[in-house]
Amino acid sequence: MAHALAQLLTADADRVLWVRESGLAPELLAEYAGALNGACPGRWDVLELKGGEALKRWDAMPHLFDAFQAHGLTRSSLVLTCGGGALSDAVGLAAAVWKRGVRVAHMPTTSLAMVDAAWGGKTGINWRGSKNQLGTFTLPEFVHLDARWLVTLPDRERRAGLAEVAKHAMLHAHLGQTHLEDWPAWDTSPDALEAWTAKLEKSARSKMSVVDADLHERDARAQLNLGHTVGHAVEAHFAATAHPWLHGEAVALGLKFVLFQAQDRAAEACLFLDRWLATHVPLPDTPLAQWPDAEALWSHMAHDKKNVADQVVDVAWHGWGKAEWPVMLEKSAFEATWARFVRSLEDAGTT
Repeated sequence: MAHALAQLLTADADRVLWVRESGLAPELLAEYAGALNGACPGRWDVLELKGGEALKRWDAMPHLFDAFQAHGLTRSSLVLTCGGGALSDAVGLAAAVWKRGVRVAHMPTTSLAMVDAAWGGKTGINWRGSKNQLGTFTLPEFVHLDARWLVTLPDRERRAGLAEVAKHAMLHAHLGQTHLEDWPAWDTSPDALEAWTAKLEKSARSKMSVVDADLHERDARAQLNLGHTVGHAVEAHFAATAHPWLHGEAVALGLKFVLFQAQDRAAEACLFLDRWLATHVPLPDTPLAQWPDAEALWSHMAHDKKNVADQVVDVAWHGWGKAEWPVMLEKSAFEATWARFVRSLEDAGTT
């Protein structure tokens, strides 16, 4: 698959800076280094960073700007990210403002980034405990997928990204239940990894069909936030504890909350999705007593980017391919629904 990257690289880039996470598979790094050598000999460099949410801070930006300057990046250069969603978000933002915009491309190495974060042009860093408060809409030159990067990814992180797969299936009827039912079992054989690459790209392409029509999230693109209003709040809550949840795990819980609200309208689909999420994106082993209460969640939801004035805005789901936006939330109604949701999990024996 490395040869495909060589074909995508911008021929007129005066420099290519390969910004990659540390700890990636050495054999794949060597293979892709060979592709860069063939496509832009003598015109590429490597910047290696530790990935994760620590990159998504304002005080991490100067290090990136210093690196861009040291490597001589101009407006004719290309930044190629290689890592998870936090890296593509942060480096994408730095590239978007360096020299008023350096081209960026992504080679994601996590399932979450492969199916969601690397696509759609959103860059961003966090601010004062709230997710992605600073950022731009800057479409990448290209996104190159290769599921072989997932082989060295911890099982928990590989699973967490599948929450976005479920979300895309919920939003796009042409994917729907079939896309999830025939999801390939995890296997490191070449055929299985090729199947994962194809399935992840199909899911991501469905997202791009929405983005292409509404890049700046003025209308239909907001539906892609399904499950994220609660999900981002849950993620922010646990980020301040000794046992933070992964983004995909928090989104999975947000989707479960969406399904709880939709069960009277799409009972069969909700049951299928709830079971699929439980199988493919298991939640961290956190006692319900340690989950945030509605008041704590609401304090985070009040800072959500989708909000209008002081109104918390959400996305509702009514069945495969049927999303409603905007839905204005009332605090008292949310508190009552959250309490019923948590009780339903207790009754089901969730721990």
